[in-house]
Amino acid sequence: MRKIILSLITLILTLIAIITAYLSIIGYETDKFNSFLENKITSNFSNTKIDFNKIKIKINLKNFSFFVTTVEPNIQFHNNEIKLKKIDAYVNLKSLVVGRPKIDKVNIQSNEIDIKKVKNITKYFKPSNLKKFILNEVEDGKTNFNLDLDLKDNKIENYEVNGTVKNFGANLQKIKLSKSSFVFLIKQDSGEIDNIRGNLNGFQI
Repeated sequence: MRKIILSLITLILTLIAIITAYLSIIGYETDKFNSFLENKITSNFSNTKIDFNKIKIKINLKNFSFFVTTVEPNIQFHNNEIKLKKIDAYVNLKSLVVGRPKIDKVNIQSNEIDIKKVKNITKYFKPSNLKKFILNEVEDGKTNFNLDLDLKDNKIENYEVNGTVKNFGANLQKIKLSKSSFVFLIKQDSGEIDNIRGNLNGFQI
């Protein structure tokens, strides 16, 4: 009897390990979250159209959290296509069990985007010094970014975006910056730029 119980426990633990490994590496593909995620994202970003190809349920073993992920979703903002690499949405497990899913956090990773495309998108943002600089002074370049959104009751409460820019060019009064690259970090109330390299008025920095 003892051997049977031990064998049963071993079998259960093995199945749990296999399922956990499968969900953390491959994930379970489903379409049940498509409309939910599409509605939540479009409700926070007006004039946005989004279409998820495939969504997978996965487990993050680092903190044993549950999330859904989609690769290369089709997103348009004011008819401007945004090329994203993937979107991960961390869903509150308790809210899922009671049938009222809540997203706690969203991570969005982009593919490389041309700065001119960024300018087309930026003009729809609220007035700010950053918006004015991008629209009036920035000339060219390419960027990619990683955006973290913290949500409360499925509404954005906080955000942080970081990424890199290369082949950047800008004209600011008598200052001309060309063939430049840097790393950036933008938070809700602050921002910073680091590792700047390039040409400033013809001189290498």
